[in-house]
Amino acid sequence: MLLSTRRFLFASLSVAVLGGSLYWSRLQSPAVAPVKSVDSYWAETGLQAESLEDLLGPDTCASSERYFLACANAVVSVANRFNLTVETNGNIHLVSEGLSQDFSTEKKQIAIWKQFFTEQTEVATKFSFMNVWKDLKENHIPENQSSLMVGVGLNGFISIFRDPHTYLMPVAMFKEVVSRADNRLTTAGVQVGRADGAYVIRKVLVGSAADRAGLKRGDIILKIDGKPVQALLQARVNELLKGNEGSKVTILVSRNGERIRKKLQRSEVVVATLTTQVIDGIKPIAVIGLNKFAKGSCDKMKVALDVVNKAQVRGLLFDLRDNPGGQMEEAACIASLFVGANKKIFDIRYLDPAKRSEIYYGGESKVFDKPVAVLINAGSASAAEIVAGALRDLNRAVLVGERTFGKGSFQEGEYWTQNKKIALFETKGFYYLPSGRSPQMKGLEPDVAINFDHISMDREEDQFVNPLMAPERNVRSLKSLISSKDCLDTEDGMANEDVQLNKARQILFCSKAIAGVN
Repeated sequence: MLLSTRRFLFASLSVAVLGGSLYWSRLQSPAVAPVKSVDSYWAETGLQAESLEDLLGPDTCASSERYFLACANAVVSVANRFNLTVETNGNIHLVSEGLSQDFSTEKKQIAIWKQFFTEQTEVATKFSFMNVWKDLKENHIPENQSSLMVGVGLNGFISIFRDPHTYLMPVAMFKEVVSRADNRLTTAGVQVGRADGAYVIRKVLVGSAADRAGLKRGDIILKIDGKPVQALLQARVNELLKGNEGSKVTILVSRNGERIRKKLQRSEVVVATLTTQVIDGIKPIAVIGLNKFAKGSCDKMKVALDVVNKAQVRGLLFDLRDNPGGQMEEAACIASLFVGANKKIFDIRYLDPAKRSEIYYGGESKVFDKPVAVLINAGSASAAEIVAGALRDLNRAVLVGERTFGKGSFQEGEYWTQNKKIALFETKGFYYLPSGRSPQMKGLEPDVAINFDHISMDREEDQFVNPLMAPERNVRSLKSLISSKDCLDTEDGMANEDVQLNKARQILFCSKAIAGVN
């Protein structure tokens, strides 16, 4: 059966930050430029400070380590929005440019608070998070951002007290912005990673403002609009790069020791859902890149595979790198184009033991039966991990690249009982591949590991204080789909700068990943 959309089922919150802290991405400027600002969506909910203050009292924050860290994350998350840090003595100060400590994830930002509670429990339990919040509210939070900052604080608290993927969001924002499958980005045009403790440009989007300004992969980002970025969560850095079309942003980067300042005008960048390329050679192959499992992706894939079949290629490279996921029914549909209608693509198991697990099939006939290699990296998440993992589990593809992100949980949303203009999305269970494994937290290990460069991305287990681990049982072992390592040295045609794609091309015909091998 095809995956049905239940009430507010939101299986893959977009990891558009590709490694950034997910609870920030719930609140940041979304991929589609909204008619209204994020501040406006939250303001319309009328969310009051009391909703957060009820949690920050001493009776709550001092009751256990988990509550203490949740309270810390609430105020630190808000402070981070204004380039502020909170010390364990209660002082709040601006982040200095020369800060050496890495604060790019929730886990790293809360480490000092965990140490504080462990080593000075008696002092820590007397710490007043309420005083810190009141300082932030009175001296740093603009009135028009009050509801947004309460939401940021609540989600920071929930991330540790409940789990990193349970969160609150304005209902209107979900309906009008997040649930849309539009691939239009209004941004400066760069994707960010980490290298040697600094934020580094990992990718420059073709045709973007950053591309026109001459920013390059490997440039170290020092400041955005005059704000040092070292102590910011990675998702916050991505948020600062986004904005309304036509708005300007100034980026200070370091390149080979030289400081370069660029003033960019944000523009709309259209990212194609799917791209197709045929590479000629002794054994011609096709490369299909899928950037997101948006609505209609499976239909686009059918068209692309028809073109590829007519080109009489000998194999296919399916590029799912930096694919954040999306619609799970599209994922199941696309996978079935390679394995047929009656193969199980994935199943879901609920945390509630009273609920039975559900099995999902793609429902489409097989249309491509030649060798397949799937390109993956740390930015491949959720639905992308399901498709890559299912094709390997079903002996239909080999995986080349880096270990994936590790997002295998799903959330269902309901109106929040305290405010009907806000939805509470709660983690309800996990996705499981045909082998019985879940990609949650562990991600997928490639059959052939090829790191793209020294620029890293934080994965699920790197980011959060209390990451989720999916229980597993009856996991079957997988067959090796690589028939000969000698083939890894062979190459057909001219190589390009994409070392992962080159390696995938080399091994494609050394694999047993063909139709009929099960």
